[in-house]
Amino acid sequence: MKVSKALHASLAATALAIAVACHNGEPTTPTATTGGPRASSVGRIAFTSFRDGNAEIYVMNADGSGLTRLTDNPAEDFRPAWSPDGSRIAFVSDRDGNFEVYVMNADGSKQSRLTDNPDSDLAPAWSPDGSRIAFTSVRDGNIDIYVMNADGSDLANLTEHPASDQEPAWSPDGSRIAFRSDRDRNFEIYVMNADGSAQTRVTDDPADDLAPAWSRDGSRIAFYSDRDGNAEIYVVNADGSGRIGLTTDPAEDWAPAWSPDGGRIAFTAGRDGNWEIYLMNADGSGPVRVTDDPAADEFPAWDPASDEQW
Repeated sequence: MKVSKALHASLAATALAIAVACHNGEPTTPTATTGGPRASSVGRIAFTSFRDGNAEIYVMNADGSGLTRLTDNPAEDFRPAWSPDGSRIAFVSDRDGNFEVYVMNADGSKQSRLTDNPDSDLAPAWSPDGSRIAFTSVRDGNIDIYVMNADGSDLANLTEHPASDQEPAWSPDGSRIAFRSDRDRNFEIYVMNADGSAQTRVTDDPADDLAPAWSRDGSRIAFYSDRDGNAEIYVVNADGSGRIGLTTDPAEDWAPAWSPDGGRIAFTAGRDGNWEIYLMNADGSGPVRVTDDPAADEFPAWDPASDEQW
């Protein structure tokens, strides 16, 4: 199983090949998942899947039940991001010829384009109050973080740096945005104020640190890194202290996403032979697989408004 076309396309569009071995080949040998509690059906997760032949957005309950396809288009639809009230989902699609940010209702209806630019717009992330969406764009000849109103108006470049700045993630209080940047030669996690000021590096390692995701209390940031030889999920305090590894598996674990109550983390893993969605406790214990399909399932995103008690 080769890594998804959508993932490769998004990386190509941002002039980057993610420096993780799994994204250039097959998932490594699967290992047993033991010692974990059963996944709860409470909560909803949107994700990207290729199970119907191309990248589409799906939603399911947190235990994998209630699977529903939300998009059905010959183009690639991927990288879902929920609005804070759970009523809408932003996503990326190339249905109009290049990668743009779209939005739809949570049931898949009323799909509409928010951005319209010859260059690629990727990785949308809603502000906690639902009024704005941050995203990655190449529109000014460089890869930067932008923000716009939730209707696509009032666009602004937040990072304005010659390096590659990508994958924005809002802090729960809306005051800060985490992102990854290679401005110090390799990709590290950075944090800035929501207006783009005070851009500060959080991680510092020769390996690449990618895909930041805030804990629900805003005290920690999860990310994935190949600093220990393959892609694993880590967590660090928001000030860069207290880094710990959450996964230690020969396979590749990536794209972490916190549950609404902060008790669990969803992620993508190749540990059962192809890309599937897994859940684990926030301390890394109890990993369980929640999707099971020969096609790739990637980029989990929790509905922040779903009732989450485990």
